[in-house]
Amino acid sequence: MTDRIHPMYRSERRVAWVIQVLVVVGILVVLVGDLLGDGPTAPQRSDEVAAPADGPDPAGPTATTAIAAAPTTGATTGGTAGVASTTGIPATTAPVRTFTLVATGDIISHGAVAERADANVDDGWDYTEMFRRVRPILAGADLALCHIESPLSMNDDDLSFSGTFRVPSSLADAIAAAGYDGCSLASNHALDSGRSSVDATLHHLRRVGLGTAGMADTAEAAGPAWYEPGGIRVAHLSYTDLMNGRDLPTDPPWLVGHLDPAVVEADAAAASAAGAEFVVVSLHWGEEYTSQPTDRQAVMVERLLAVPDVDLVLGHHAHVVQPVVRRDGKAAAIGLGNFLTNQPGDEDNPCGACPPSTQDGLIAWFAVADGVDGPRVVDAGYVPTWVDREHAYEIVPIGIDEPEQVDPALLAESAARTAAVVEPQLRRLEFTAG
Repeated sequence: MTDRIHPMYRSERRVAWVIQVLVVVGILVVLVGDLLGDGPTAPQRSDEVAAPADGPDPAGPTATTAIAAAPTTGATTGGTAGVASTTGIPATTAPVRTFTLVATGDIISHGAVAERADANVDDGWDYTEMFRRVRPILAGADLALCHIESPLSMNDDDLSFSGTFRVPSSLADAIAAAGYDGCSLASNHALDSGRSSVDATLHHLRRVGLGTAGMADTAEAAGPAWYEPGGIRVAHLSYTDLMNGRDLPTDPPWLVGHLDPAVVEADAAAASAAGAEFVVVSLHWGEEYTSQPTDRQAVMVERLLAVPDVDLVLGHHAHVVQPVVRRDGKAAAIGLGNFLTNQPGDEDNPCGACPPSTQDGLIAWFAVADGVDGPRVVDAGYVPTWVDREHAYEIVPIGIDEPEQVDPALLAESAARTAAVVEPQLRRLEFTAG
């Protein structure tokens, strides 16, 4: 005798049968719709982003899609960081192009830095280990830009570290190995050894495959460095407002970029006409050892951010971190501080004018995405850095990869100094390995 089927089991079976019929009908409707229409709408890619309104939002941005700070390192930003709102996104189903850009401050191979590079190897100079802790962050960005203030030597047989710079050419190899794509070169030291400074520096940076802006050895080579991160055409220009012992503009004028706002505007317009969709301008300017921008810097920032063809300004020379301005999808990091130097000096190489903050720097991070009027800055952050001069001249990304031998209090003080200058326009990023 078979067991009697419970009434509830019968009802469950009837419901299951109805659900199956509805699923089948739904699938048929979708298939017929695809055949009669233009096909399904393309799904949104995981790397698509929307553009948030500029500047920090106390209430937090509207969550849509996260922007990865450095995909290869498994970057995270915590809280609402890295999310965006729908402001300024084109009304289209086409994928939104995006890229991340990182930029760093002055790289100067003072004598003590070169001595450490010499001690790293039996023969020559090796700066590679100095960048090892920041390499994952630099290499994880789609575009990484450095600023070299100390010109390179052609054959390393005429080195100079005091007054004028001719530093070991292997610095170029370390910069490339650190994950940089290119460097700005216009600075007050660009012509320390005359034309040979330009020739040697360009030779070695080209040898290792880095893009260059701000120096040119021929009229044809003058102009922006070109990149295409995320499928967006980027032009990088570089100018200096200062030149040690020489007049500006240089003779010939294309030898080193000269900061004339009219020239910058014309060059940016020419870059846009040549296909640039996003223009980065690096400026060597300001007053040393002060975080407060000069009146000229303040006026110039306002002028350049109002130029339609200029999207991002990166500043150098002050040797301390200076404020950041964000406006209408654009940004200006007025001064990025020092990234690798011997400042604030030591007994053998004193720098009486150098404050403790000359040991500070940052990795400025910008997320760029397509907007209604073209690519724009949709997010911005930073990682504070500090040079461990006592041990190995390693650049320390504070809070991310700190050496055990460094007093955490020193790093906390450095990070606090930097935060007081750049926040809230830049938010501090957190990265996790993986």
